[in-house]
Amino acid sequence: MHLKTHAIVLAQTPFGSQDKLLTLLSSDQGMMTAVVKNPGRGKSKMSAACEMLAYSEFCLFSGRTRYIIDSAELENNFFGLRSSLTGLSLAAYLAELTRFVMPQKETADETLRLLLNTLYLLEKKEKSEQMLKAVYELRLMCLSGFQPDVDGCAGCGKNEGNFWLLPGDGIVLCEDCLPEYQKLQERPVSRVVFPEAVRKAFLHVITAPPQKLFSFRLSAEAEKAFGQAAEAFTLFQTGGKFGTLDFYKAML
Repeated sequence: MHLKTHAIVLAQTPFGSQDKLLTLLSSDQGMMTAVVKNPGRGKSKMSAACEMLAYSEFCLFSGRTRYIIDSAELENNFFGLRSSLTGLSLAAYLAELTRFVMPQKETADETLRLLLNTLYLLEKKEKSEQMLKAVYELRLMCLSGFQPDVDGCAGCGKNEGNFWLLPGDGIVLCEDCLPEYQKLQERPVSRVVFPEAVRKAFLHVITAPPQKLFSFRLSAEAEKAFGQAAEAFTLFQTGGKFGTLDFYKAML
């Protein structure tokens, strides 16, 4: 059986002596793996279309145990990211995070669009890396079923002012409710500063249509707090430790 799909390469690993095993994110097939046979032998177009972060049209056929790539036509390889070590390492983290949270064989149209748009903006430097990273993390978590409740204080319902984000619980609490909540827990409660501007940014990322997702601005101070809150929420909810994130931070 043959299959044609558009997908981005999230990972490329050796498979046997000359072949490569690709992890692909496709809008209609979700996350999938496929083998490309000896992509470097006289097949420069195939090799380019199968590189990490390449967005290509793939023609695959179903082998005995997995898909095998018959042909691939490159559409975008985000070549401009190669000029920035931090930009490229951030893109690698976004790909690793996506592989971690995306289930196999589930349609991923919005997730793929989110990743492609983020990589485009990252390549063009139209938004700061800190902002793009935070928006991607939070929106991806929402698409994966980990949406935080930041409408207001989970204790009293207050919805104005400054709060604390509890990234492990996915809720926000005001200064008055936090002490009582801590008393009721049998474990230490991790919290992150969550000013009103950051709460509004979270609400925007959670609810905005894809075409409006990146259309907001924050002060430098609020952007930093937004980035810290989004990362803390992502890491607590996934329980993940990402080597690419550590590498990215080491490059800053």
